[in-house]
Amino acid sequence: RRRNSALEVGGRWKITKQQYQALLACIDYLEQHIGVYGLFVTGGSVMHVRRIFDKIKSGCPSLLKYLRVVHAPRECAMAFHQFLSLYQVQVLPQRCIDVVLGDVVGVPKRLIALDVLNLLHEEYDDTRLHFAKRYLQLMRRFTLYGYLRPTEVQAVITPYLALPKIFPSPDLRSNMQGKSITLLELFLLAQLLDDPSALSEQLHQACAMYWQTNED
Repeated sequence: RRRNSALEVGGRWKITKQQYQALLACIDYLEQHIGVYGLFVTGGSVMHVRRIFDKIKSGCPSLLKYLRVVHAPRECAMAFHQFLSLYQVQVLPQRCIDVVLGDVVGVPKRLIALDVLNLLHEEYDDTRLHFAKRYLQLMRRFTLYGYLRPTEVQAVITPYLALPKIFPSPDLRSNMQGKSITLLELFLLAQLLDDPSALSEQLHQACAMYWQTNED
């Protein structure tokens, strides 16, 4: 882990506590405007994207207030994801990524997702765990309440929007088409991160059902 970085990163820059707080401000704002048309898909004003990006980079303490004044949810979403990409923020720990990428033919996607969420609590703590939780729950909210509903195409595109943030390496992303359902399950189950006991219980039940099915 990069020393003194609030978040796990794959690049040469660390994330300061101020930048971390600015990223959380973006999530707070985006959660409040999750139904805006074009969110995470179109960037809106290039000027606003750049200004918001610069405020995240500088760790602006009043970013949330600024976002509310300018009302730029699409630009915020674009700047937020650009920052994660540029700084190579690793939302999930490597062991979680390895589980998703593993050879798990025949294993239910829901079981894999529950295993990843459970492992997340073991691998990350403090700011890293909190950010992973907030990001996954943001993607859950976007999947369920975004402009396009799961009955349309939102459930299909959400994993691909988050793909570069969950798997920063292009080599890892190249073979991820078959993993999109696992990511979708990961997002939809993300609320369990707030209740570790419920997460543990659901994981235990899913494992028992899987082994029972295979024994039969």
